Amino acid sequence: MPSSCAELVHALPGRWRYRLRSGTPIAWDRLERELQASLPEGHWHWRLNRRCCSLLLEARGSTQPQQLGWQGVVAAMERSGATPPEPEVVKVRVQVMRDRPTRLKRWLLSPANLLSFLAASGLLGLAALLTLAGIVGLILPLAPGLPLLLIAFVLVETAFSLRRPFTTAAAH
Repeated sequence: MPSSCAELVHALPGRWRYRLRSGTPIAWDRLERELQASLPEGHWHWRLNRRCCSLLLEARGSTQPQQLGWQGVVAAMERSGATPPEPEVVKVRVQVMRDRPTRLKRWLLSPANLLSFLAASGLLGLAALLTLAGIVGLILPLAPGLPLLLIAFVLVETAFSLRRPFTTAAAH
């Protein structure tokens, strides 16, 4: 039996409270007999609460680890016929929301989109020319190659920033 029939809900040093759950009704009298057989009286004190479906387990000797008591509880529940409850089914509803601009909004934004495209294209063309000049400048002595490459980089980033509001987001 998996340990999912007993859930630890509260713990103090030497004292543990478990919530008992089962897919079938718990036979409390049988569970009580099995607990008496599994947990030696001198080492463990336990109390069943049938109304709350809980078990309070207390170690009497300070040398008793929790694992021994836990194994005794699981064994007693298994022998008393407790079965793990059915797992909870979690229902998730997903709704895809698409931001589709209206026809009027698209018509009003189209001039800005066209201007953004033209400006970005011009900046990318200028960045390409500066990149070529920068590469040549790196090869030739006394030519400003590195500053031209840095300016080309800034122009490319500016072109991307101009186009970003008019491109659709990538699918996640």
